[in-house]
Amino acid sequence: MAMPGGVDLLVRIVFVEAAYGFGGSLTGLLHLFPALPDDIEPMLITSFDPSPYVELPSKLIHRQVDIPARPKHPGHWLPGLWDYYCYVVRPWANAIDRVITDFQPDLIHANNTAVINLGVGLAGRKRGVPTISHQKDFEYPGRVSRLLLRRSCYTHHIAMSDSIARQLHSLGLDPKRCTRIYDPVIGPTSQQLQSRVSQNVPVISMHSMLVRWKGQHIFLQAVAKVRHRCQAPFRVVIAGGPPSNDTEYSEELHAQCQNLGLDDLVEFRGHQRDIYTYLSTIDVAVHASVDPEAFGRVIPEAMLMGVPNIVTIGGGPSEFLRDGEAGIHVPRNDHNALADAIEKLIVSPELRERMGRAGREYALNEFDPSLIANQFNELYRKISSCPSDRASKRAKIA
Repeated sequence: MAMPGGVDLLVRIVFVEAAYGFGGSLTGLLHLFPALPDDIEPMLITSFDPSPYVELPSKLIHRQVDIPARPKHPGHWLPGLWDYYCYVVRPWANAIDRVITDFQPDLIHANNTAVINLGVGLAGRKRGVPTISHQKDFEYPGRVSRLLLRRSCYTHHIAMSDSIARQLHSLGLDPKRCTRIYDPVIGPTSQQLQSRVSQNVPVISMHSMLVRWKGQHIFLQAVAKVRHRCQAPFRVVIAGGPPSNDTEYSEELHAQCQNLGLDDLVEFRGHQRDIYTYLSTIDVAVHASVDPEAFGRVIPEAMLMGVPNIVTIGGGPSEFLRDGEAGIHVPRNDHNALADAIEKLIVSPELRERMGRAGREYALNEFDPSLIANQFNELYRKISSCPSDRASKRAKIA
């Protein structure tokens, strides 16, 4: 974009990752940045250090802000509401206010949920900066959520799946102020794709953060059932790590594995920085979340690698993974149904090959970063109404 007189004009966008740790939410942004037009200058704000998990693009401006950990108060809702203001809303509002002063953005793109990003939205409204709430998860269907969505401080909302969009509408958000855009997913290189070979003994994998709602404990119950009744050999890998300083569930899984007599079958590999090298050794990917999954990035990653998926019903995955074509749907919290699906794929290499091929074909079209970046860019231009007064001022100074 250029101003009159031939002065190039950068569109400055602040991207806020309000999660307390690394996950698919931030990965979605990192896959978006390289595909954005050259006249967009992104700045990433996080409350944690992402460097142990991923390498940030060299040209990306990154700032880590100090956001205190929110204490847990079981019982009455009032202390929780006060903590929400003191530990979430106010710190983020103050941090983003300082960022606006320093960076002078044309637009703020806030990841996660409207409730979590309330401080970001308030800072944007106070300073007159259009703000998008990129809904990376379902909102808790309470009074606070309904109030925020009906009297939203955000300029617009992006839902990362149709399921999230429907929930936002049901909570009172005007459909005209919400756009569904899937996250972009950068696929494997040709070398990584060619390195994938079907194992003589099929490898069943679950790779995601080790948190209870992801359902690794249901997965282990299903594995125990398959081992008891299936004659065909197979191996199991669980990849991913726990959130920062929260190893309780991880320890439970190791204990459960021992109690079920699966120590010789199940391998825990921890966080995988190179997901496609990891997937090149996998024959079946399982996603056993016990709550509806907003998107489930690990699923399109497996699809792009030609790996068939088993997913629980509800949320984004069952929208874009077609049951019986690119994978298998199973009910949530049902280890028996999950065991049936795992066994079905273990005993049929032909079915695994057919589903993996169909999934890759679909994912190449649906999650292409260039096409999705165009959707984001179109929305950015519409909302930021550039050149803004702020951008014009920067151009004159230059």
